[in-house]
Amino acid sequence: MTSVLAIAALIILATALVCYVFITQHIAKKKKQQARILKALKQRQQLFKIIVAELPPGYLPTELAQYVYRVLLNTCEQLAKLAPNDGHSDEFQVYSKQLETLPVQGGKVKIPTEKTESANALLRELGQYITNQAQSGSLTQASAKNLMLHLRRLLLQSSVDTYIQQAKKAQAEGKLRLTIHHYTLARKLLLKENAKQGYQKQIAQLSAIIEKYEQEYTAQNPTKKSAPEEVEKSWDKLEDDDSWKKKQIYD
Repeated sequence: MTSVLAIAALIILATALVCYVFITQHIAKKKKQQARILKALKQRQQLFKIIVAELPPGYLPTELAQYVYRVLLNTCEQLAKLAPNDGHSDEFQVYSKQLETLPVQGGKVKIPTEKTESANALLRELGQYITNQAQSGSLTQASAKNLMLHLRRLLLQSSVDTYIQQAKKAQAEGKLRLTIHHYTLARKLLLKENAKQGYQKQIAQLSAIIEKYEQEYTAQNPTKKSAPEEVEKSWDKLEDDDSWKKKQIYD
């Protein structure tokens, strides 16, 4: 009888030990998984907080801006559940109010030239996130396509504006050939996208400006080749200036 009780006690003890090990491993695995989720959420929150802070109100088209805030609010909400004492609920309230005061029509504000590069980097990060969400099924393909179209337009216009600024600087320095070159590159970018998005008016404006400076250059240099010919040759030596597209791995 005593041996039977001893065996039963050993079995119970072994069972309890196995259960303890299983529960301990399960808790450890759950904590590890929770830590991984928490880290991913914090990284996402940091990215979208930077986007909201660095891109001025009115720069992003309304639909894209609303999407950014929805992602940020959803992330804050999830973080508040996982880390209730870290102030994420307060952040949720702050961004909710900012969402309510978004401009009715965005996409009207321009980024200063010196901030163009950092703004474009943020747009590419946003584009990558949208692509990942579409691939995982968290975002419909139709919604992703529409948001990416807005991003593509912003990146294109940013590149065009940069060329125009460079052209104006060259013109102020009396460098007509360089002025024409930058304006022509700006027009070239628009011509490539014109069939998809329609930039006829802007192309016509740039064409008029280019023609004006071409005439001025010819008048000042009657014995030299025309500036357009030299610009065309320079294109042959350079790659098509599509670096802004190449960086868009989500295209």
